[in-house]
Amino acid sequence: MGEDSRLAEIKKRAQSMMKEERWLDAITFLSDRSAGTGKSWELSWNLGWCYFKLERFDEARKHMSRANELAPGSEVCKWGLGSVYLKKKQFKKAEAILSEALRIRESHRSRIALALAYLAQGKIADAEKVHLENIKIKPTKSERYESYAAFLSDVGREAEAKMMTQKAKMLRSLN
Repeated sequence: MGEDSRLAEIKKRAQSMMKEERWLDAITFLSDRSAGTGKSWELSWNLGWCYFKLERFDEARKHMSRANELAPGSEVCKWGLGSVYLKKKQFKKAEAILSEALRIRESHRSRIALALAYLAQGKIADAEKVHLENIKIKPTKSERYESYAAFLSDVGREAEAKMMTQKAKMLRSLN
């Protein structure tokens, strides 16, 4: 079996465990194959995500950073690392890496994480701008209105939040 085939098989088995939320099993499986996780950004990312799900953020950061080094042009690697920084309350680092993620590729998940980084730093106008751009990019996606409604609620704008929630429900019923 060639190296690429071996890494693909490891990834497939790990993701099967992850799909079942067997985070510790996946960590053990991937850690036992650490030579592969050191070469593959996907295996490093998967290992980091398992640690993230178990709220072991120092270990998650280590593996997400490795994935980011192996695939510096990957939006998903930057989003994963930015998400870890959010959990570790390193909001400036989260802001920087999530902004990079969006420069690479437009993504709802990176936008929402960036908005959270801004909000945590008290940059309310910047956070709102990210949400409004998110809606402008794909105005028929209900989850974008739901995210904006949550933001509006977080900043105490309940009437507007209710309107956005209603808009999201309406869009969801159309799809």
